[in-house]
Amino acid sequence: MKILHTGLLFLLSIFFGTIIFIYVGNTIGWDFILNSFSIFLNLEGLIVIFLSFLIAFIGALRWKGIIKKNISLFDIFKIYTAGFSIQYFFPMILFGSEAFRASFLEHRKKVGWDKALSSVIIERIIEWTVNTLIIVIGILYFFYKIKEPSESLAFIFSISVVLILIILVLVYIYVFKKNSFVRKILLKINKKDLKESVAIKTEKIVFEYFNLRNVDLWKGYFLSFLKVFVMLLRVWFIVLILNSAISFMPSLSILSFSFLVTMVPIPTALGVQELIQSFVFDNLNISLGVSSSFSMILRAGDIIVSLFGFILFFKVGFDFLKNKICKNEE
Repeated sequence: MKILHTGLLFLLSIFFGTIIFIYVGNTIGWDFILNSFSIFLNLEGLIVIFLSFLIAFIGALRWKGIIKKNISLFDIFKIYTAGFSIQYFFPMILFGSEAFRASFLEHRKKVGWDKALSSVIIERIIEWTVNTLIIVIGILYFFYKIKEPSESLAFIFSISVVLILIILVLVYIYVFKKNSFVRKILLKINKKDLKESVAIKTEKIVFEYFNLRNVDLWKGYFLSFLKVFVMLLRVWFIVLILNSAISFMPSLSILSFSFLVTMVPIPTALGVQELIQSFVFDNLNISLGVSSSFSMILRAGDIIVSLFGFILFFKVGFDFLKNKICKNEE
């Protein structure tokens, strides 16, 4: 029943995303969009692909620093991109990427559940801390630039940003005060063996990591900012090769809206990316046609990385089923 429910959500999200995508394509013109893909036949396209893989590599490097285990960076990179592919193609599966990565570490790399789970939790908190900062700065600049935003538009984006900030502040109050929320819940359910609980151990590792004296914490923030810088560079470069030059702040604003788009549970942000970015580009006085081509090229770079990760995901699934069948036959 759960698989059927997930499959239905996937089909509905694809359906609505396709409708938006077709609408934007008809508005902009399909010839313009198709012509923009010609860049993947030359050096510019290879640079976009390189930057897309570099973004994933920095993310994997950050995660390896959190795990602190003797696992090769290449193995971490493969697991990270596999998790990214789940997040990118199946965003309606909440925490699917995190669950897969933690499970892979536990089953394949013999990392304890507490360390595996805490590593993905820590990594998500650090990533969204930096992403939220970019969202706030980018949207503030956007409203400053367009001078007179409509009240409804200002309300929608203000509420979105405020909700993200509230959630982030609550998370940081929780991890820095080290007031165990998990322990309180488990005490109500079962008063025995709390010290041996995976949830308690995981929470303890998260608490220990978020210590201002922890050098690894600051390394994690540094790598997150470095990752954002490369993403910013990719935004600027794609717009540049589409014959439009933009400065730092407009690039940051475009990136901030890209982060907001990832919160919409539609695979590959199909249609939604085009719709939001056409609105952003138009208000930043950038050609509307450029916005659609930008979204398509940006998505193409992420899809190439996701397909690389998906190969590993299917291989892991195949190996798991093969092992299960072999055990059953024995």
